[in-house]
Amino acid sequence: MERVTKMVSERPVVIFSKSSCCMSHTIKTLFCDFGVNPSVHELDEIPRGRDIEQALSRLGCSPSVPAVFIGGELIGGANEVMSLHLNRSLIPMLKKAGALWVSLFDLVFRSTPFFLIALKKEIDIINVNLSCVSESRTC
Repeated sequence: MERVTKMVSERPVVIFSKSSCCMSHTIKTLFCDFGVNPSVHELDEIPRGRDIEQALSRLGCSPSVPAVFIGGELIGGANEVMSLHLNRSLIPMLKKAGALWVSLFDLVFRSTPFFLIALKKEIDIINVNLSCVSESRTC
């Protein structure tokens, strides 16, 4: 149990999986499609994988794979992850855990005016620097 606790505390998203499990594959694909880089532990390919699987069962994971942890917290298996995704709770949870960066949409359309003004100034500076390069002169 201590080993599982240590493993899930090291990364924002940890998935315990088996390489032959189609539901594990689906969950790993979902997270990767979001741009999340989960730590994946294939229990059928690592030493003491069976011990980890038993520890996951003791934690309440049934079936034992896939077992998803976000921010060190047990989320559950495929059903729980998909339910969170369908009710639009998964993305905010991933952002809170630091596993998913804020999207460009959020920056542009949900940001404060102060951020947008600062962003425009930075873009203007980049444009000036690029125009100097394209005109082959030193600014």
